[in-house]
Amino acid sequence: MSRAGIALSKITRSEKEIEEVRNAILEEALTILREEGFEKLSMYQLGRRTNMTAANLYNYFRNKDQLIIAIHKKTFELLYAMLSKAVRKEAEPMAKLKKIIKTFLTFAKKYPNYYDIMFNRRVPQVSDYYGTSEESLAREEYESSARNLNLVMSIGKNVLSSSSEPDVRDVEFYFIRTFSELHGIVSLYNSGILKVIVKNPERAMHRIVDDLLTAYIRRKYR
Repeated sequence: MSRAGIALSKITRSEKEIEEVRNAILEEALTILREEGFEKLSMYQLGRRTNMTAANLYNYFRNKDQLIIAIHKKTFELLYAMLSKAVRKEAEPMAKLKKIIKTFLTFAKKYPNYYDIMFNRRVPQVSDYYGTSEESLAREEYESSARNLNLVMSIGKNVLSSSSEPDVRDVEFYFIRTFSELHGIVSLYNSGILKVIVKNPERAMHRIVDDLLTAYIRRKYR
């Protein structure tokens, strides 16, 4: 849909057309986020990019909270699509875990500004919207993010159970430990700090992942 077409009045549109306009606005918001970062994402900037007035924008997203919720939902759906595709043809739990970790890193490097709003920014959580008009939207966003967690936890449990019956607390602990290390190296990489510390950031990331996988399978974290 062209930007000129986005600016038409909501009153004249069918439900299908309204959803198409919402998606077009959301895609433009994602473009701003991807290219310029969270600081540049504003309703004013979005209106300028879509050729819409602020009043018209608010017909489709009542406030910036609704926009952020929609962005979160969309980016977690993208992550899930990449993760699930990566493991679809793998049979062995450890092979799936390797693919999950490497795909997560690919996502984080390819979409650093998406990663930033998903995992670094302090934005309201689903519980913050209980009893508000945004509650149902926030629950949908939470479900999209939870699908990623459930996928990873399921694979982690299968890896651990290949040697013994895992306690759910073990699975949670390994997940938190693994994610903490991955998040740390991703943050160093995306911020540019890693290339100041080491000559070959990519090699450093791969080495850390290899060590992480070795420790995971040997269960050295006990």
